[in-house]
Amino acid sequence: MLFLASTLSQAQELIQISLQSGDAFAVHSGETVGIFSDVKNAGSFVTHRNSVISFFGQRWTNTPAGRIMDESTGGVNGQGGIFRFQSLTNSAQYIESQNIQANTGFPNLTIANSGNVNLEGADLVVRGNLHFDTGHLILNNRNAILGSNATITGFNKDKFVVTGSGTNGGFLVRSSSGLAQPDLVFPVGTGLSSYTPGALNHRGVAQEIKVRVFDNVYSKAVLGIPDNVTFVPKTWSVSFSINDPTAVLALNTQHHANDEGPNFAANRSTSYLSRYVASTESWDKVAPTAIAAGSITSGTAIPNAYVHTRTGITGVGLREYFAKSTGKATATSGLRIPEGISPNNDGLNEKFIIENLKPTDQVRLDIYNRWQTLVFRDGNYKNTFDGIGNQKGLVNNELPDGTYYYILNINTEKPITGYLVINR
Repeated sequence: MLFLASTLSQAQELIQISLQSGDAFAVHSGETVGIFSDVKNAGSFVTHRNSVISFFGQRWTNTPAGRIMDESTGGVNGQGGIFRFQSLTNSAQYIESQNIQANTGFPNLTIANSGNVNLEGADLVVRGNLHFDTGHLILNNRNAILGSNATITGFNKDKFVVTGSGTNGGFLVRSSSGLAQPDLVFPVGTGLSSYTPGALNHRGVAQEIKVRVFDNVYSKAVLGIPDNVTFVPKTWSVSFSINDPTAVLALNTQHHANDEGPNFAANRSTSYLSRYVASTESWDKVAPTAIAAGSITSGTAIPNAYVHTRTGITGVGLREYFAKSTGKATATSGLRIPEGISPNNDGLNEKFIIENLKPTDQVRLDIYNRWQTLVFRDGNYKNTFDGIGNQKGLVNNELPDGTYYYILNINTEKPITGYLVINR
């Protein structure tokens, strides 16, 4: 093993190896190099296949001028060596990328630090293999982008990509040919002890697919009221680089029993993978989907973990959301109820129209003003209310602008209540 010497930067009082513009450092096939200081790369690191750079420093910085090349003529099409991030003291390490050029990305990256490896700066690119030996890769709102033929190995419930718990954050990005191929596995989780991976099979236009997971299941996907009773409190976000509504997906998502609430646990056998429907601003309700043991791992099945599978997903948008639900389909599922009307004869929002009603639905609508006085009632409502009252003293009279309370009864379902604003 070769131990690369370091220099002292007096301004920062840090031990750091600086590879300047025009400088190059090469590790040939079969060689192993150990680096025990920080690295600032503004030149070219070149590694050949079957070589290893073991990085024990705290911070690796790739500047805009820096390159990490492989043995091929162009420097980015070969196998290259392994950059192995590990720490003698299990301290956190950092990769700071100051640009996202493909040839700045590592040819192969191994996470071998129980103190974890964190991303800073721009997104991370791995051209060949991302391997997990020990510890996690923490995105910190950055993306980890894998090359078109890149692989991920070594992952399990104790070592994976941490996307973060918020609705916004980093993605794990993989490329799909759109043709027949094995499932693309996304070993992701919201936190260090919450492994909730996905595996996706995509048929359609070749493109990049991004996956992340965040905590909670919100009524409107990324906002609104969370429902962590009928759902496992995890949402899988799947994004596409190219709009392809003809694409067909099959999705597997995995969670652990520790993430379940008592309601979900009691009804797990009838649970399913729900999809958020933007047009109705609601989560769909479908028949129970297949459940298997926790098999999204590079090792043996994970005890007390469950994989739900949903196939034949079509009409795909640029971003989709999925969650695991036990909610039962009802007559009110999928309805879209407006929050207000503006009956001013401009042709927009003139009437209180409840979308997605069935022709056979029996609908009753009662509307009250702020003094709890009934101002409108229709026992066979057909989407006709336009701000005109039909109760005592208000028959055929315009109701004043303001906020009203409604009670909506559909068939024999539990009444739906809410507020309606009239604003002319």
